[in-house]
Amino acid sequence: MGVRLAQDSIQEQLSNTTYVGIDFGTSTTTISYSILGNDSVPIETYAMPVQQLLEDGRLYESHLVPTVIAWYKEQLFIGVGASSLKSQLQQGINLWASFKMGLGEDLGPVYYNSRLPAGHPSTTIEKPEDAARVFFHFLKNQVEDYVRQHSLPSHIRYSVSVPASFESNQRTSLLSALSDAGIKLDGKLLIDEPNAAFLSYLAESSLNGLGSLNIPESSPLQILVFDWGAGTLDVSILEIGRSEAGGLTCKNLAISKFTALGGDDIDKRIVTDILLPQLFKQNKCSFDDFRSADLSKRIIPKLQKTAEDLKILACKSVSSQMVSNRLPSIATSNQRLELNRSIDVDLPKQKLNFVNPSMSYSEFNEVMDSFFVGADSGDISVFAPIESSLRKAEINNSDLDLILFIGGSSSNPYVQVALANYFTGVEIEIPRDLRSHVSTGAAVNSLLLNGLGLTLVRPIVSEPILLITRNGLQTLIAAGTEISSTNKEFDFCTGDNEQEKIQIPLCVGNENKILTVITIDADTYSGTFAPNTWVRVNCGLSEDKVLSVTASINGNEVVSTLVNPFANRELTTEERLVFEAEKIANEMTARNGGKPSVPGLLYLVEACKEAKYYLRAAETLELVQMLDKNERYETSICCYYDWSNKKKQALAWGEKAYEKDESAINASNLAILYSNNGDYSKYESLMEKSLSLNPDLVFPLVSYGSYLMRKDASRQARGREFVQRAFDSLYKAFLDKKLHISTYKTLINAAEALGKSDVVKAVKMRKLELSAKSKFYDEDSLLASQMENNQNLSNKLINPTNSPKLF
Repeated sequence: MGVRLAQDSIQEQLSNTTYVGIDFGTSTTTISYSILGNDSVPIETYAMPVQQLLEDGRLYESHLVPTVIAWYKEQLFIGVGASSLKSQLQQGINLWASFKMGLGEDLGPVYYNSRLPAGHPSTTIEKPEDAARVFFHFLKNQVEDYVRQHSLPSHIRYSVSVPASFESNQRTSLLSALSDAGIKLDGKLLIDEPNAAFLSYLAESSLNGLGSLNIPESSPLQILVFDWGAGTLDVSILEIGRSEAGGLTCKNLAISKFTALGGDDIDKRIVTDILLPQLFKQNKCSFDDFRSADLSKRIIPKLQKTAEDLKILACKSVSSQMVSNRLPSIATSNQRLELNRSIDVDLPKQKLNFVNPSMSYSEFNEVMDSFFVGADSGDISVFAPIESSLRKAEINNSDLDLILFIGGSSSNPYVQVALANYFTGVEIEIPRDLRSHVSTGAAVNSLLLNGLGLTLVRPIVSEPILLITRNGLQTLIAAGTEISSTNKEFDFCTGDNEQEKIQIPLCVGNENKILTVITIDADTYSGTFAPNTWVRVNCGLSEDKVLSVTASINGNEVVSTLVNPFANRELTTEERLVFEAEKIANEMTARNGGKPSVPGLLYLVEACKEAKYYLRAAETLELVQMLDKNERYETSICCYYDWSNKKKQALAWGEKAYEKDESAINASNLAILYSNNGDYSKYESLMEKSLSLNPDLVFPLVSYGSYLMRKDASRQARGREFVQRAFDSLYKAFLDKKLHISTYKTLINAAEALGKSDVVKAVKMRKLELSAKSKFYDEDSLLASQMENNQNLSNKLINPTNSPKLF
């Protein structure tokens, strides 16, 4: 009787609920829903059309919703209407697209020029999470309207799909946006996209008792899901078998690491390789005539829709002629595709016009080939995540039984053929509707999970969660770990000396992809941390793969806060400093009403210089010069352009600097720039001028002196005297440890000119040592694992940074 009551209760819950699945894509989002069916079809799943406002006021209904938001004529557009306005609006100001890729990054108000700033009566969009909140609020209202209009069960439960390789920070940001949009976060809400696609495939295959799936009882099937969308590429390997009771068993074997590679990257490559040369030719200009900001923020985005249209035309034409996974001859031909349109590109100082953009099939084939290079080539390749997953699952190509394609970019015939050649002899399954396949699986997951409490495919960790200690990396959660509210504890210890702070750097995959650095200051605890203080670190991972970390000392919890990283990729220490400076600049600009703040920009310039992002430093400082005409930045702008190999811009700013101030430095800089163009007469004249103004300036002494040493005997002695004088000054500062690292190169050049190879070697070693000391955290503040503190290791290797100094 009790069993029957429980079954009736479950039946009632299932029949009173609409189970919704949302596939939140970078470029396109789809919604499906599942309801309880009948005996022949126990679960009914349908795509849910969404009404989307067009510019002319009409409503367009489709289950495909472009993930785009626009603010136009004091009205909010979401979906098709917003997408159609892309060519008229500007990304980050009154148009927001691809914001999914910015989730989880802590760069402050990146949309600091937004027409919807904080305090706007309609809504606020200053960062990607804001855009996601607005987008999901729209979807929630649409779902509720559809449910009401079609008399579906009014109680709604959601499941939202995300890339399987989305890390904890990205998932946390998405969950926050969903919650702010009014979508209730009860239990497990997220499902990995490949798992959702797999559920959809199983649902379709199991309508007749798994009749279309031949699963041997003796060995399970191994299926690779290839999910290539507009912004990400996910590869997941799953195993499906039969249990002893005859039921179905599913297991996730491996997930690729997060790969920000999608159809948008194909569009951008078409723009840079094919369309930009046409644009420049028609307007009689070149690549070097434009600042990188003009290219990345105005020109390339303006042409991306055109690139996408050409790509779609080529793919449709090739697909219509394909036979048995072989490209037709037209796919590599010189036949051209042309669009009858005129495009205006508005720039601050000029206007470009582009007429009848075109692309040949062979050009498109070359673009696609660039994404099919070997995984170990160093270039972005679709095969890198594939091979990564195969290695993690410890299987070979030939062990796979099925390849399942999902995602809009998987409809590309060039992709299908490339993978068919890679997986020779393996069956490839392409769903009828690549776009709604994942949302269908998410809807099925919502019913199974929220209605029946079932998780058919349990998620796993794609990359290991690591903690950086004094003696290496400590794995907190290993890659491939099945997630079921994982919770682990680890004991660590401080060093043998007192510490003013403890730092706990957490990373994903390797030490260059840091999630966060948790810092515990001693003054908030006890003044200083005594030697060998024990710290317990508790690491938890929810079923939505959201990481939580707490640390405790003597049983007292001292920290439990995680902050988002600056980027969802591996970063060097210098790159992190650039992102940190960018965040500060964004915040200051937003507070300044969208107008860039000079102090914030100068801070960013300094960080870019340290990271050797010289082109960005030059262009940022050029903006500063426009904003602050009372200060003189021409010399630095000239140098940064020169160091980024932009010789044309460097010469222009070098001449401006010398025109404004005929100083010794500006004269020597301009001399070098003229010598690069082969004008040695001006080089000699300006170097003489520089040394007449400042006879002790070391840079012209070394450069001009070395130049004279290569001339006739009458000039060699003077040149050697110049170099020797500079060397004596620089080497003394070096020995006294007063020489800045930026001047080491000049000392090396002087020593080489004088044949002092021992000094060259010593200076290079010191430079390497100083460069290696730059870290995002203080190594003396790290914890140590139990092994290091419990063993007296006399054979510990010497770190190069701790080796005896030469001076």
